[in-house]
Amino acid sequence: MGTIPDSLSGIFEHLREAAVTMQQGGGVGMDFSTIRPQGAPVRGVGADASGPLSFMDCWDSMCRTVHSAGQRRGAMMGCLRIDHPDIEAFIDAKRDPNRLRNFNISVLVTDAFMAALGADAEWPLVFAGETYRTVRARDLWRKLMQATYDCAEPGVIFVDRVNHQNNLAHCETISASNPCGEQMLPPYGACLLGSINLAKLVDRPFEPDAALDEEALAELTRTAVRLMDNVIDISRYPLPQQEAEAKAKRRIGLGVTGLAAALLFCG
Repeated sequence: MGTIPDSLSGIFEHLREAAVTMQQGGGVGMDFSTIRPQGAPVRGVGADASGPLSFMDCWDSMCRTVHSAGQRRGAMMGCLRIDHPDIEAFIDAKRDPNRLRNFNISVLVTDAFMAALGADAEWPLVFAGETYRTVRARDLWRKLMQATYDCAEPGVIFVDRVNHQNNLAHCETISASNPCGEQMLPPYGACLLGSINLAKLVDRPFEPDAALDEEALAELTRTAVRLMDNVIDISRYPLPQQEAEAKAKRRIGLGVTGLAAALLFCG
């Protein structure tokens, strides 16, 4: 989805966009690092901010309510940068079995953090240029790894490596992925995924001369790429920003399924 602004009206406008996208069958990924941390002053109203996790709870409630295309539960990815002041609460959020049940969550880990980790240095937690506090990089990493071991989340996204290796880095900056993490995407980027069933391409399964028909695989791959490129043009997009992004860059992801069965068929 788009970059979430640090304002109440902007946050809830992006919540609306996510709801519309889910209603039409899409999963969504968001970077919540742009929202000020819990306890930060909200000037003009004399209040303290509730922090990004409280707004993730709003997305979570929305997702429970809006089933994707009315038939399956929605899917969301929530990301937070490793230098955000609320990162420790984010890392431990899934320890509460009733919280963020409709989210996958991932920490955006930077090259600078990995350097601090290697040097056993202190790591500043910063928002809008202000350092809220510092922690030992290795303590934060240990906390993250323990949560991943205990709860299977958060995941880790090496976000600087993602952007360094992105062949569209000249025209976009990536800060989140689609819900299951297969594809890193820019703001409003759409990921069109398809797969080829390898099990259907094995001639004479379980026979001594069983083999994968590589010519059929090559032809099917060409057809699938052509088909998916057509899908970009004929799809109805929930938001105009998504349509513009998809048609400008024409991202597709063609993978495989049935690999284990195909290997068994071939002995």
